[in-house]
Amino acid sequence: MKKNKFNPGIKVTIFFVFFSCVFFSLGLWQIERGQDKQSILDQFENNTSKAPSVISDKSQKWDRVRVKGTWQKEKQIFIDNVINKGLAGYKVLTPLQIASSNQFILVDRGWVPQNKNRNIKPNINIKNEEVVVTGLLENHELGFVLSDDLVYGDWPKISQTKNLGVINKAYEVDLVPYVLLAEPILKDSLEYIKPVPTNMLPSKHYGYSAQWFTMLIALAAMYLWWGFKNEK
Repeated sequence: MKKNKFNPGIKVTIFFVFFSCVFFSLGLWQIERGQDKQSILDQFENNTSKAPSVISDKSQKWDRVRVKGTWQKEKQIFIDNVINKGLAGYKVLTPLQIASSNQFILVDRGWVPQNKNRNIKPNINIKNEEVVVTGLLENHELGFVLSDDLVYGDWPKISQTKNLGVINKAYEVDLVPYVLLAEPILKDSLEYIKPVPTNMLPSKHYGYSAQWFTMLIALAAMYLWWGFKNEK
Protein backbone atom coordinates (compact mmCIF):
# COMPACT_ATOMS: atom_id res chain seq x y z
CA MET A 1 0.00 0.00 0.00
CA LYS A 2 1.32 3.38 -0.98
CA LYS A 3 2.10 5.70 1.95
CA ASN A 4 1.03 9.36 1.85
CA LYS A 5 3.91 11.77 1.84
CA PHE A 6 3.77 15.20 3.42
CA ASN A 7 4.26 17.80 0.69
CA PRO A 8 2.59 21.16 1.48
CA GLY A 9 4.78 23.21 -0.83
CA ILE A 10 7.14 26.09 -0.11
CA LYS A 11 4.58 28.91 -0.47
CA VAL A 12 2.07 27.25 1.83
CA THR A 13 4.81 26.51 4.36
CA ILE A 14 5.95 30.13 4.37
CA PHE A 15 2.33 31.22 4.81
CA PHE A 16 1.88 28.75 7.68
CA VAL A 17 5.08 29.73 9.49
CA PHE A 18 4.36 33.47 9.20
CA PHE A 19 0.79 33.34 10.48
CA SER A 20 1.64 30.75 13.13
CA CYS A 21 4.17 33.21 14.56
CA VAL A 22 1.60 36.01 14.36
CA PHE A 23 -1.18 34.04 16.08
CA PHE A 24 1.18 32.67 18.74
CA SER A 25 2.59 36.13 19.50
CA LEU A 26 -0.88 37.68 19.73
CA GLY A 27 -2.00 34.90 22.06
CA LEU A 28 0.96 35.47 24.38
CA TRP A 29 0.44 39.24 24.20
CA GLN A 30 -3.17 38.90 25.35
CA ILE A 31 -2.07 36.67 28.24
CA GLU A 32 0.48 39.29 29.29
CA ARG A 33 -2.15 42.03 29.07
CA GLY A 34 -4.50 39.94 31.19
CA GLN A 35 -1.77 39.47 33.80
CA ASP A 36 -1.08 43.21 33.79
CA LYS A 37 -4.78 43.98 34.28
CA GLN A 38 -4.97 41.44 37.10
CA SER A 39 -1.99 43.11 38.77
CA ILE A 40 -3.75 46.49 38.53
CA LEU A 41 -6.96 45.03 39.99
CA ASP A 42 -5.04 43.37 42.84
CA GLN A 43 -3.26 46.63 43.64
CA PHE A 44 -6.56 48.51 43.47
CA GLU A 45 -8.30 46.09 45.84
CA ASN A 46 -5.32 46.17 48.20
CA ASN A 47 -5.27 49.98 48.26
CA THR A 48 -9.01 50.34 48.84
CA SER A 49 -8.83 48.04 51.86
CA LYS A 50 -6.01 50.00 53.52
CA ALA A 51 -6.48 52.66 56.14
CA PRO A 52 -6.22 56.11 54.52
CA SER A 53 -2.88 57.91 54.71
CA VAL A 54 -2.32 61.66 54.76
CA ILE A 55 -1.77 62.90 51.21
CA SER A 56 1.84 63.73 50.38
CA ASP A 57 4.22 64.18 47.46
CA LYS A 58 4.76 60.41 47.52
CA SER A 59 1.06 59.61 47.06
CA GLN A 60 0.24 57.70 43.87
CA LYS A 61 -2.73 56.80 41.72
CA TRP A 62 -5.33 54.66 43.51
CA ASP A 63 -3.84 55.41 46.93
CA ARG A 64 -6.49 55.82 49.61
CA VAL A 65 -5.76 59.15 51.26
CA ARG A 66 -7.18 61.64 53.72
CA VAL A 67 -7.13 65.38 53.02
CA LYS A 68 -8.08 68.23 55.32
CA GLY A 69 -8.97 71.49 53.67
CA THR A 70 -11.56 74.13 52.78
CA TRP A 71 -14.02 74.01 49.89
CA GLN A 72 -13.79 76.62 47.15
CA LYS A 73 -17.37 76.44 45.89
CA GLU A 74 -17.00 79.35 43.45
CA LYS A 75 -14.72 77.37 41.09
CA GLN A 76 -16.50 74.06 40.57
CA ILE A 77 -16.53 72.13 37.27
CA PHE A 78 -19.06 69.81 35.65
CA ILE A 79 -17.60 66.89 33.68
CA ASP A 80 -20.14 66.51 30.87
CA ASN A 81 -21.60 63.38 29.28
CA VAL A 82 -21.22 61.00 32.21
CA ILE A 83 -23.77 58.18 31.92
CA ASN A 84 -25.04 56.60 35.13
CA LYS A 85 -27.74 53.91 35.15
CA GLY A 86 -28.73 54.93 31.65
CA LEU A 87 -29.10 58.61 32.50
CA ALA A 88 -26.96 61.47 31.22
CA GLY A 89 -25.39 63.73 33.78
CA TYR A 90 -22.24 65.29 35.18
CA LYS A 91 -19.41 64.43 37.52
CA VAL A 92 -18.81 67.36 39.88
CA LEU A 93 -15.25 68.49 40.65
CA THR A 94 -14.87 70.87 43.59
CA PRO A 95 -11.54 72.50 44.51
CA LEU A 96 -10.34 71.95 48.07
CA GLN A 97 -7.59 74.15 49.47
CA ILE A 98 -5.37 71.84 51.49
CA ALA A 99 -4.99 72.96 55.11
CA SER A 100 -1.82 74.90 55.95
CA SER A 101 -0.90 74.93 52.27
CA ASN A 102 -1.24 76.97 49.11
CA GLN A 103 -2.04 73.80 47.18
CA PHE A 104 -5.45 72.78 45.92
CA ILE A 105 -6.88 69.41 44.93
CA LEU A 106 -9.95 68.74 42.81
CA VAL A 107 -12.43 66.52 44.64
CA ASP A 108 -14.85 64.35 42.70
CA ARG A 109 -17.96 64.70 44.86
CA GLY A 110 -20.04 62.40 42.68
CA TRP A 111 -22.64 62.45 39.93
CA VAL A 112 -25.72 64.59 39.30
CA PRO A 113 -28.31 64.16 36.51
CA GLN A 114 -28.73 66.77 33.80
CA ASN A 115 -31.73 69.04 33.89
CA LYS A 116 -34.19 68.69 31.01
CA ASN A 117 -33.07 72.17 29.98
CA ARG A 118 -29.30 71.86 29.53
CA ASN A 119 -28.97 75.62 29.84
CA ILE A 120 -29.92 75.29 33.50
CA LYS A 121 -27.09 73.76 35.50
CA PRO A 122 -27.84 71.49 38.47
CA ASN A 123 -27.61 73.00 41.93
CA ILE A 124 -24.32 71.87 43.49
CA ASN A 125 -23.96 74.61 46.07
CA ILE A 126 -22.05 73.88 49.27
CA LYS A 127 -20.56 75.93 52.08
CA ASN A 128 -16.94 77.09 52.01
CA GLU A 129 -16.14 75.23 55.19
CA GLU A 130 -13.29 73.11 56.46
CA VAL A 131 -13.76 69.38 55.90
CA VAL A 132 -11.81 66.14 55.96
CA VAL A 133 -12.17 64.16 52.74
CA THR A 134 -11.22 60.51 52.38
CA GLY A 135 -11.03 58.81 49.01
CA LEU A 136 -8.96 57.40 46.16
CA LEU A 137 -6.55 59.35 43.99
CA GLU A 138 -7.31 59.24 40.28
CA ASN A 139 -5.31 60.63 37.39
CA HIS A 140 -7.43 61.50 34.38
CA GLU A 141 -5.05 61.78 31.45
CA LEU A 142 -7.32 60.04 28.99
CA GLY A 143 -7.87 60.58 25.30
CA PHE A 144 -6.38 62.74 22.60
CA VAL A 145 -7.16 66.42 23.13
CA LEU A 146 -8.15 68.12 19.86
CA SER A 147 -8.94 71.55 21.29
CA ASP A 148 -8.15 73.81 24.21
CA ASP A 149 -11.75 75.07 24.29
CA LEU A 150 -13.08 72.07 26.17
CA VAL A 151 -13.71 73.89 29.45
CA TYR A 152 -16.13 76.76 28.96
CA GLY A 153 -18.88 78.95 30.35
CA ASP A 154 -19.31 80.82 33.60
CA TRP A 155 -18.56 79.16 36.91
CA PRO A 156 -19.41 76.43 37.54
CA LYS A 157 -17.83 75.65 34.17
CA ILE A 158 -18.57 72.66 31.95
CA SER A 159 -15.75 70.43 30.73
CA GLN A 160 -15.91 68.04 27.79
CA THR A 161 -12.79 66.21 28.97
CA LYS A 162 -11.42 64.49 32.07
CA ASN A 163 -7.87 65.41 31.06
CA LEU A 164 -6.33 67.19 34.06
CA GLY A 165 -3.87 69.04 31.87
CA VAL A 166 -6.79 70.77 30.15
CA ILE A 167 -8.90 71.29 33.27
CA ASN A 168 -5.99 72.82 35.19
CA LYS A 169 -5.85 75.68 32.68
CA ALA A 170 -9.15 76.94 34.09
CA TYR A 171 -7.46 77.61 37.43
CA GLU A 172 -4.75 80.03 38.48
CA VAL A 173 -3.64 78.04 41.50
CA ASP A 174 -1.26 75.18 42.26
CA LEU A 175 -3.28 71.99 41.74
CA VAL A 176 -2.26 68.52 42.90
CA PRO A 177 -1.93 66.32 39.75
CA TYR A 178 -4.69 63.99 40.91
CA VAL A 179 -8.44 64.03 41.39
CA LEU A 180 -9.62 62.83 44.80
CA LEU A 181 -12.63 60.54 44.38
CA ALA A 182 -14.48 61.19 47.61
CA GLU A 183 -16.01 58.25 49.44
CA PRO A 184 -19.82 58.43 49.71
CA ILE A 185 -19.72 58.94 53.47
CA LEU A 186 -18.75 62.58 52.90
CA LYS A 187 -21.67 64.80 53.88
CA ASP A 188 -21.25 66.85 50.70
CA SER A 189 -21.16 63.74 48.50
CA LEU A 190 -23.41 63.40 45.50
CA GLU A 191 -24.30 60.07 43.87
CA TYR A 192 -21.27 57.79 44.03
CA ILE A 193 -20.06 55.88 40.96
CA LYS A 194 -17.66 53.08 41.84
CA PRO A 195 -14.38 53.50 39.95
CA VAL A 196 -13.20 50.91 37.44
CA PRO A 197 -9.38 50.75 37.43
CA THR A 198 -9.13 49.02 34.04
CA ASN A 199 -11.02 49.39 30.78
CA MET A 200 -11.15 45.61 30.32
CA LEU A 201 -11.22 42.67 32.73
CA PRO A 202 -8.41 40.07 32.64
CA SER A 203 -10.92 37.37 31.61
CA LYS A 204 -11.61 39.29 28.41
CA HIS A 205 -7.93 39.25 27.48
CA TYR A 206 -7.68 35.53 28.29
CA GLY A 207 -10.70 34.96 26.05
CA TYR A 208 -8.99 36.78 23.19
CA SER A 209 -5.86 34.75 23.85
CA ALA A 210 -7.84 31.52 23.56
CA GLN A 211 -9.23 32.71 20.23
CA TRP A 212 -5.76 33.35 18.82
CA PHE A 213 -4.50 29.93 19.95
CA THR A 214 -7.62 28.29 18.51
CA MET A 215 -6.88 29.96 15.18
CA LEU A 216 -3.31 28.66 15.43
CA ILE A 217 -4.56 25.10 15.98
CA ALA A 218 -7.00 25.42 13.08
CA LEU A 219 -4.23 26.75 10.85
CA ALA A 220 -1.96 23.84 11.81
CA ALA A 221 -4.74 21.34 11.05
CA MET A 222 -5.34 22.92 7.65
CA TYR A 223 -1.61 22.90 6.93
CA LEU A 224 -1.35 19.18 7.73
CA TRP A 225 -4.45 18.40 5.68
CA TRP A 226 -3.12 20.32 2.71
CA GLY A 227 0.33 18.76 3.03
CA PHE A 228 -0.98 15.21 2.74
CA LYS A 229 -3.65 16.10 0.17
CA ASN A 230 -1.15 17.89 -2.05
CA GLU A 231 0.98 14.80 -2.69
CA LYS A 232 2.47 14.72 -6.16
